[in-house]
Amino acid sequence: MKDGERLSKLDQDFMQELLKFHSKSAEKSADLEGFEVGPHPDFPKTRCFFIVKKDGTKEDFSVSKCIQNLEMQSNN
Repeated sequence: MKDGERLSKLDQDFMQELLKFHSKSAEKSADLEGFEVGPHPDFPKTRCFFIVKKDGTKEDFSVSKCIQNLEMQSNN
């Protein structure tokens, strides 16, 4: 997948479900249009996922934190 490329519908559906486990899920999901990948703004050699909002703004988010929260919830 190239930088700036949007995720497929299937991958987007998966990421949207995973995003529900983010500590700021409601805030990050507001006005969600899609997801894409690209270099992290502070660490250009690191690629990450971005939430793309309807107004075109992009916000990176931690998939790792979502997975950790999912695991913690599953263990309770």
